[in-house]
Amino acid sequence: MAIQIQHVSFAYDGARSRALVLEDVDLTVADGEFLILLGPSGCGKSTLLRLIAGFDRPTSGNVRMNGNEITGPGKDRGMVFQDLDSALFQWLTVRRNVEFGLRVNHVVDHERKLQSDEALRMVNLSGHEDKLVDELSGGMKQRVQIARMLAMRPEIMLMDEPFAALDAQTRQMLQTQLVSIWSEVKRTAIYVTHDIREALNLGQRVVLMSAGPRANIKHEYDVPLDYPRDQTDPVYIKLLSTLSKDIEEEVTKVWS
Repeated sequence: MAIQIQHVSFAYDGARSRALVLEDVDLTVADGEFLILLGPSGCGKSTLLRLIAGFDRPTSGNVRMNGNEITGPGKDRGMVFQDLDSALFQWLTVRRNVEFGLRVNHVVDHERKLQSDEALRMVNLSGHEDKLVDELSGGMKQRVQIARMLAMRPEIMLMDEPFAALDAQTRQMLQTQLVSIWSEVKRTAIYVTHDIREALNLGQRVVLMSAGPRANIKHEYDVPLDYPRDQTDPVYIKLLSTLSKDIEEEVTKVWS
């Protein structure tokens, strides 16, 4: 297994009440799997992703990658964030953004160019290397983020609602492109979303989380459909209905 999450609970330090965000979460992610973390706002999806990234440590339990406990960030895990403006250096060119992690890790010039060229090709940004990020559309900025992650060639690709702020047409285009990239690089992908259709369009397995606080895993659903997903397929329609009811139950708990 690429990722093993065992009896993980988490509470933020400094909180007035040390209420648990996550409680006793168990999850395994297979090598090469495209897994979706789905659930209502505030259910701890992003928190769980940050634990896998190593940005935070569990209050109890442990998170392991290939059998080794995760104790901090590492270049074996790449992260794509939702916030475009804070995640990228607006005053740098596309290439300089994509190569940022490579420079930090002292990758030599010719290898750095090779890896950034490859990453830019995969996100269809070849020819835009010299543009400033500040000159790009939202969709192009997000592709720069993905390219920066790909350039590092991580074993695990972590994505926290990366397309949430984009218009529907751009979001659909990038979903298709992301599946193509994942199929090419054959890496493990863990993707956070609250959008049910996005979850079904992307994931091989959808992990539905319960409402927070003290969130846990409510259900796991396999998505036995080929890519690209046919939204008229009876299996797709049934999963959409089931997940919609499950999400509605959790949202109702928050508001009751």
